[in-house]
Amino acid sequence: MASRRRTLLKVIILGDSGYVNKKFSNQYKATIGADFLTKEVQCDDRLFTLQIWDTAGQERFQSLGVAFYRGADCCVLVYDVNSMKSFDNLNNWREEFLIQASPSDPDNFPFVLLGKQS
Repeated sequence: MASRRRTLLKVIILGDSGYVNKKFSNQYKATIGADFLTKEVQCDDRLFTLQIWDTAGQERFQSLGVAFYRGADCCVLVYDVNSMKSFDNLNNWREEFLIQASPSDPDNFPFVLLGKQS
């Protein structure tokens, strides 16, 4: 039997407070300002473990950004489709992420834009 290759990917979710994640998990228990979830996804012969981090836009935890964002493989920027302000703030979230995470190739770092309805 062929062995599956496993890859760990760290995904950060950012956006204005109240828009990113109201129900990330049925048993949400933030310990230091972030919700943390793992999800396994299989694609062909590869198994991906997604480590998903969500600070729920709590600005008081932005000082911990370096620790949260370090080693991220992708950043999901979330906004509320009913709030132009949450959309307008996405560039601030992106820029802050790039400053805090210091990716090796910031021009090509993968960002995903996700609009949701609250």
